[in-house]
Amino acid sequence: MTAMRVEAGRGWGWIVEGWRLFAQAPGIWIVILLIYLGLSVVMAFIPFVGGLAQALLAPVLVGGMMYGAAAQERGEPLEIGHLFQGFKNQERMGPLVVLGLISLGGYVVMGLVIVMVVGGSVFVGTALHGADSGIPPEAAGGMLVGAGLVAALVVTVIGFLIVSLLFYGIPLVMLAGQNAWPAAQASIAACWINVLPLLVFGVLYLVLAVVATIPFGLGFLVLGPVTICAVYASYRDVFGDLPARINLAK
Repeated sequence: MTAMRVEAGRGWGWIVEGWRLFAQAPGIWIVILLIYLGLSVVMAFIPFVGGLAQALLAPVLVGGMMYGAAAQERGEPLEIGHLFQGFKNQERMGPLVVLGLISLGGYVVMGLVIVMVVGGSVFVGTALHGADSGIPPEAAGGMLVGAGLVAALVVTVIGFLIVSLLFYGIPLVMLAGQNAWPAAQASIAACWINVLPLLVFGVLYLVLAVVATIPFGLGFLVLGPVTICAVYASYRDVFGDLPARINLAK
């Protein structure tokens, strides 16, 4: 599927459309979010496999929420069961899990980079401290800072790629019937050509997130579903008039 470039102002428009979808069924959206958070907490507390399961199944659950937003767009009522649509549709579940696996691989690489930099810094610092290397402390410190900056850049790039491949990748798999890898590639390309509206969207989201924390974080019960609906609105905007073309086999 070919992504379209949209205007920067659409970043705000997506949030407005996300709010519109949320406002159609606010109670059900909040219940869906609470169930999702509850499942995430339960999986996080399962030793060894909990974190792995959470990473692999999160795209399946998010895909279900995207399905719910698409159903609303078609004029159908939102249902709590939409959250589990990714599990019901076996053809979509596999590619969604693969997306989770790809993102998990990215997180592993990020962790390895951090471990290598921290471990290397400790090793080099110990070696310089215990031997007369002739390298001034200022120069050694500069080397370590430089290595840390490079590592931070690498981690930031990997993190951006993970977010980019999931942002449109999940709806492309769930709603458009794409396989995982083509969806990930199309998602990254779409994010790249629409970096300005996504930047506007991201800045506005950060502002709204700060506001959401004020009443004991309860604002996230609203911001969470609005964000899901806004991402769906962005997907529909960037990839065309999808409600008439999407594959929503039940």
